[in-house]
Amino acid sequence: MRGQQKMRFQLTAVGLACATLLAGCGGGGGGKGNDAGMAQSVSFPFPGGSKVAVPPAVATITLKATASSGGPITYVSNTPATCSVSGDTLSLLKSGECSVNANQAGGDGYAAATARQLFVVPKNDQGIWRFANPGTQPVGASVQVTPASTAGSLTDFPISITTSSPTVCSVTGTTLKMLADGLCVVTATQAGSDFFNEATLTKTIPVGAAEGPALTFTGGYRPTDSWRTAEAGKIEGYSSSGAQNTVADDGSTFTFRMDKRSSAAGFGGYYGLRFYAATLENLVAGANTLAGVRIDSQKAIKFNMLMNPEMITAQKTELRVWLYLGHYANNCNVVLEKFMTPVFSPSVQGLQEQSVDLKSFTVQSSCGLSNLDVWDELQNYPIAKLEFNVPGINDQVPTAGTDIYTTSVTMGKITFK
Repeated sequence: MRGQQKMRFQLTAVGLACATLLAGCGGGGGGKGNDAGMAQSVSFPFPGGSKVAVPPAVATITLKATASSGGPITYVSNTPATCSVSGDTLSLLKSGECSVNANQAGGDGYAAATARQLFVVPKNDQGIWRFANPGTQPVGASVQVTPASTAGSLTDFPISITTSSPTVCSVTGTTLKMLADGLCVVTATQAGSDFFNEATLTKTIPVGAAEGPALTFTGGYRPTDSWRTAEAGKIEGYSSSGAQNTVADDGSTFTFRMDKRSSAAGFGGYYGLRFYAATLENLVAGANTLAGVRIDSQKAIKFNMLMNPEMITAQKTELRVWLYLGHYANNCNVVLEKFMTPVFSPSVQGLQEQSVDLKSFTVQSSCGLSNLDVWDELQNYPIAKLEFNVPGINDQVPTAGTDIYTTSVTMGKITFK
């Protein structure tokens, strides 16, 4: 039985190859004796990649097949419920498999030929927003949550809320009831459709004495690729001159150092570091960035760092922290900012943890939007990129008789908790 199936498959594959490329597989022994005409081929470039549009809009693709004979091409959809053809225009009607034939009818000494393309028409992504974590709740409290979808009025699909921790909290409609100490884990789900993928968003609400989990932005760095985090996020460094970076052999630290020569103190300069979220190379161009760390019940950004002794002695340790959010508008991404002065203990030789309250950040770039709320932005959009930079660098000579000025910072893990 298995051998028969294999033989049928081979015959089918041969038949398809004939139908796809040649005028016909039958007919005589040599050229002039072939009643079917000369063989020709059809080149049919892949037309897929576009997502289905949301009605009443329709996504279209111009088909561009050519025949080796130079004859005209006609197109036929084998899946008209998913995609239809008019002339050389393919209309994507809903998500699913789209199959299209490009046909050349033959003539002028050529036999007919056909090529087929089969591809998937993808759905649009939708995201759930306005599902803010209400923060730590006492046992017995009731909380209303009202998540909404980025698809908005484009769909009529309701958002359902469920809990995976029924002993800690219960859900009735959009009301959460806190039952016991622990973490109340609730998920908002919006069903998909022919045009949208299903969307989910989970929130973890501490109840009673429980504490929320930590989120890791980066747990380390790659010694073999010194401009990348352990999570494969890109690292960018910039400075006014002489920059170099090193990564510890165990990947625990990333050191960025700038040397600059000057004949006098107070020459100025700048430097900074940018860390992208896991796997990110850049922010998405022209749209929201969905990848990154989504703040839930976390209250602070915590990072392990150390500045060089000259920087600390010169009291040039003020630091700017920028959080680049996935929120895109008016050709830019919303950025939150915090000026802070790291605390270093003279008795500690090595990294020291710094902690900055997330609610103490302000809006550095609003992208032309008004009335932005920091906590709403953090709850509704991921942190896709972090930047640490200094308003003023070390301008003290580190060693008598030299003119080399050194500014450096060593970073360890970065988390939200």
